[in-house]
Amino acid sequence: MQIEWTAGPEEFAARAAAHVVDCLAEIDTPAIALPTGMTPVGLYRQLLALQAEGEVDLGQGYYFNLDEYVGVAQADSHSFATFLGRYFLDASLIPADHIRLLQGDAGDIAAEARAHDAAVAARGGLDLAILGLGGNGHIAFNEPGVAWTDGTHIVPLTDETRAANAAYFEDGFTVPSQGVTMGIGMLRSARRILLMVSGAAKAEALTMLLAGKTDPAWPVTALCGHPDLILVADEALRPA
Repeated sequence: MQIEWTAGPEEFAARAAAHVVDCLAEIDTPAIALPTGMTPVGLYRQLLALQAEGEVDLGQGYYFNLDEYVGVAQADSHSFATFLGRYFLDASLIPADHIRLLQGDAGDIAAEARAHDAAVAARGGLDLAILGLGGNGHIAFNEPGVAWTDGTHIVPLTDETRAANAAYFEDGFTVPSQGVTMGIGMLRSARRILLMVSGAAKAEALTMLLAGKTDPAWPVTALCGHPDLILVADEALRPA
């Protein structure tokens, strides 16, 4: 595991962006999985700024979202698709045919999950999975106790995760009880993983990862032993 401790939000975002730029430079048409939540917002701003400066061509990549709420359409203001559009994709100049996002309101979610996997497989698998970390150790929507061999699948969301996500909405939106997510099996198969960890609420989960022992109660520990895992984290979370 390569660990980079960062001293503030600007350095945190810049370090993460540098790894995405490296991926785009090293691979002609990389397949990249994108997270939502506030942790990667600075990363997305950095990437857009770098593109505006001519430092990177985001359009050469192919992009997939990690997860989505079941029953929520992409055009819904509460969807992860809308979030990615607002903070990154809409201003990115990435061709529409280089973007494949989950349809949470698909009539057959299981079939949609298989189609998402097939789209990733058609690109030769993930070259880079960018991940955040939940306070309970979840990565994407893979909650504690989930199988570690799955591709994209439907998952029940814990009350903790639903409450954390509800905090993003001021209109009283009720977070659905289910999500659809890239599974841990798919994430572990990514050639490179960039894990971004920020905020005191993530301290215990990060400690479990750094202990280096796999534990189904902490999904992030499924990443232990990955051959190309990069951790970018707040300096304040560095163990004493």
